[in-house]
Amino acid sequence: MVVKELQVQNKLGFHARVASRITRSVSAFQSSVNVQKDGRRFDLKSVTGVMMVNAKHGDIVTVEIDGPDEETAAQALEVLFAEKFGET
Repeated sequence: MVVKELQVQNKLGFHARVASRITRSVSAFQSSVNVQKDGRRFDLKSVTGVMMVNAKHGDIVTVEIDGPDEETAAQALEVLFAEKFGET
């Protein structure tokens, strides 16, 4: 299992467009991908799950990736967060 703490850097946080982008990205991997925030755990392969995280600009979330391609999935998520999900 790979565990990463990632900071939400885009101005609007996790909203519908970002949720769709995250879900598309992680769905390409076999590994399970979950995020923890405020003691709650959500599935990042579900748009609804991503939206329920309610992550705002500056929040730090803990991402857990477990499976055969976990390292590659973790790298893809790091890039997605660093690129602010394609936003500013």
